[in-house]
Amino acid sequence: MASKPKIHVVGMGGTIAGVGATATTAAYESGQVDTSDLMAMVEGLDQLADVKSETLFTSGSENLGPKHWQKLACRIEELVESPEVDGVVVTHGTDTLEETAWFLDLAGSWRKPVVIVGAMRASTALSADGPANLYQGVCVCAASTAAGRGVLVVMAGLVLSGWRAVKTSSEALTAFQVYPGGAVGQVIGNSVLFHQSSEAGPLSGRFADVVRSEQALPVIGIEYCAGSCGAVDSLRWPRGPGMGLVVAAFGSGGVPDALAESLSDYAASGASVVISSRVAGVLVLPETMTLIEKENVVAARYLNPQKAAALLSLILADGSSPQSTFEALYT
Repeated sequence: MASKPKIHVVGMGGTIAGVGATATTAAYESGQVDTSDLMAMVEGLDQLADVKSETLFTSGSENLGPKHWQKLACRIEELVESPEVDGVVVTHGTDTLEETAWFLDLAGSWRKPVVIVGAMRASTALSADGPANLYQGVCVCAASTAAGRGVLVVMAGLVLSGWRAVKTSSEALTAFQVYPGGAVGQVIGNSVLFHQSSEAGPLSGRFADVVRSEQALPVIGIEYCAGSCGAVDSLRWPRGPGMGLVVAAFGSGGVPDALAESLSDYAASGASVVISSRVAGVLVLPETMTLIEKENVVAARYLNPQKAAALLSLILADGSSPQSTFEALYT
């Protein structure tokens, strides 16, 4: 009889480990259930794989950022290098799940499957979705066809490319979708069906060395455009080489005249500017944005502001070219 895959689950807190006062309340506290206890709630998990677990963080994912993503990436690196691990599942809060998935794709090009799952309802909710998502995440991670596809997100029966996963709703169980494109597969029962051939992100593993070094990553601000928005606040967003700012612009990258002038001055200081958009279906190209693209003023292509900020932070830490790196997203 063939041995079962060895899957390691890393807990990062979040709603999936959240606890509410009653089964019907909307309020809850994130990250209250240990990962081992969370796994015990999932019937049949031990039939899919030999599963071990650990809890890395106990928090809502709104409190997680680059230093936590670095620690997670380094832990995954350790795990996938072990012959005792065939794949890694990460349980995570949904608020920053898309940024974590994107960061991990940039941090490592792992042949063994790495799958992220979350939940839109706390573990104590009347119809908690966490157990099903965790079960399906382990299904995917244990599947022989999951290797070499980059980081994957499994939510509500869909298998999503981690670098393209986005959260589109505050409450719906189907909150996570893919942009651009669609799901790469689905889970039905304990069967995993992939609709597309293997694919990793266009920048998969590009910044592995920076992440392994565990150096502090620059904090990237996001400037949100609204009616009558004006100049960049120089006190809030420091200028100069090594600094960076993402703009959630209008439409395809349009900004008001006053902001455009201020951003040009900001970039002239040596800081980097990425123009994204505040709309859900982001597509900002050099020819559609107000500013002119150059080495340190670039169009985000299809990255939303939060993903663009994560990438720019790694670019600045690595000393890479913002322009050529973002260009690689749309080639």
